[in-house]
Amino acid sequence: MKKARVIAASFIGNALEFYDFTLYSVMSFILAKHFFPSENEFVSLINSFAANAVGYLMRPFGALVFGYIGDKLGRKKALSTTIILMGLPTLVIGCLPGYETIGILAPIIIILSRLVQGICTGGEYNGAAIFALEHVGKNYPSFTGGLISGSCVVGAILATYLGSYVTKPTMPEWAWRIPFFLGAIISLLGYFIRKKLSETPEFKKITPSKGLNFLELISTYYKPFISSFVIGSFNGALTYTLFAFLNVYLHKYLNIPLNEAMQNNLYGLSAFMLGCPLMGFMMDKIGRRRFITLASLIILGGVYPLFIAYTSNAGNIGNLWLPQIILGLFVASIAGTAHGFIQNLFPTKHRYKGVSFSFSLGIGVVGGITPIVLLKLINHTNDLFMPAYYIAFWGIVMLFTLWACRSKYYD
Repeated sequence: MKKARVIAASFIGNALEFYDFTLYSVMSFILAKHFFPSENEFVSLINSFAANAVGYLMRPFGALVFGYIGDKLGRKKALSTTIILMGLPTLVIGCLPGYETIGILAPIIIILSRLVQGICTGGEYNGAAIFALEHVGKNYPSFTGGLISGSCVVGAILATYLGSYVTKPTMPEWAWRIPFFLGAIISLLGYFIRKKLSETPEFKKITPSKGLNFLELISTYYKPFISSFVIGSFNGALTYTLFAFLNVYLHKYLNIPLNEAMQNNLYGLSAFMLGCPLMGFMMDKIGRRRFITLASLIILGGVYPLFIAYTSNAGNIGNLWLPQIILGLFVASIAGTAHGFIQNLFPTKHRYKGVSFSFSLGIGVVGGITPIVLLKLINHTNDLFMPAYYIAFWGIVMLFTLWACRSKYYD
């Protein structure tokens, strides 16, 4: 019963935090208009995505900061801090006057807010999974990790739903601010949920070390580091294609109204949410390395036909539910099993920092720039299949890494 409460609390807390973080991606078009205005819509959107990328690029730094706190002072201390700090930038964005009112200060404050959010998320995503998995031990760790990954989508779905609602033509112009105000309240709720949790049994058994700096961490655990970095990168390429880029892809290139694109994206997010624990359960049954290899091969072979389905139905929102679901399951097969795959690559005393930093470096760098890279590639080549090529590239890198860095800790 205690383990169930820990998993439930970790699930809820992670969902609440990722509502705050996802909200910016969901509202990219609106924020571009208010805070990064330009006569050229493409330039405005690129600037908005660049500010968004700053948040992702700060994730590795946040992983080091909160990884140190988590390995030195405890997992609970780190996670209680990340969630309360996430709410403040969300509130600031919700209250911030636009570029026409305060000029250059508007985008500067947006960027600073994303910096803080990125730092917090760097300590949150893997930290919540480490916390839950150290409580459950060997009882279906990948399934538990899948539940934690799926919890992110609960927050993302809520953010997407509210985003689609407040951007309806019938809503007042200022209505986009409402989800940001709610985000600040949500973070406060998450803080009180986490304050009631107990520290993990595994952390209680160890004597906290003085820690390793990131160069020592890489040199000592270079194979685990590379493996965690690459699965984080593959995860980032997939996740932020679905979460951050697909709404723009459907609206800008397939001529689908923005609020309808957001609503349609809920199919993919729902498939991701439900698929994460299912994929984790399958990994527990067939083994970590075998599952990741199989999932990478399926994505590699299926991503091009998937984008054929998207492009052949340009402008027809009614036929896009199936490719959305398939993409969601593709993402779930990697993101939903990543926690179970990397949990035991690092020893307990260095786990929070090792896992969070290496994974966040991959998902932060690759995930953060994915929308910008895809926009630039499509704009330069006029090839709407660029997302398929990009995802396939990272699938190949993942397969090579599984072969080159094979380890007894994979299974």
